[in-house]
Amino acid sequence: MQYLLGKTSLTWELPPKVVSLPTSARDRIVFNDIEDGRAIAKLAGTHFNSECDVCVCRIRNGQRLGGYLYTDYTGESLSMHSASWAARWLNRNMVFIAFDYPFRQLRVKRIFGQTPEDNQPALEFNRKCGFKVIARIKGVYKGGVACIVTMMEPEDCRLLNVKPRVSAALSNGVPSRI
Repeated sequence: MQYLLGKTSLTWELPPKVVSLPTSARDRIVFNDIEDGRAIAKLAGTHFNSECDVCVCRIRNGQRLGGYLYTDYTGESLSMHSASWAARWLNRNMVFIAFDYPFRQLRVKRIFGQTPEDNQPALEFNRKCGFKVIARIKGVYKGGVACIVTMMEPEDCRLLNVKPRVSAALSNGVPSRI
């Protein structure tokens, strides 16, 4: 399914395009909207560079629910950051895109994450997805909070085989290069 391919730090050639996939009359998934990327980055405590990063945001009734950013693409790996404004922002389509895009389309061998040690819900969620802790770096965040560095390889991803509910929208009528 070629719904989002290209715009990464190694393959970006054209200005980013915003693509919106309607999943219902009031719910949609938006790729590469600069304002969405900045909002997700702010909430996640990172930065968004629209020239080389990819963002995916779920929007319902005009309100952002949550999303993620792909940054630091090297050809072999990338970093993933997520943030949400609503408790139930993740749906089947967002889970599908989260891991299908990096592992199957970009064909990276690993995804890295950085999470404050005091964000136990995020660390537990990451663990359930298949991320493994590979490092703890002291004093990275305010108040001396450590950074937990996690990594996932395709064989560790427990959600890689989730099927989207709107597969037609994810495979038809959407440009293969964004």
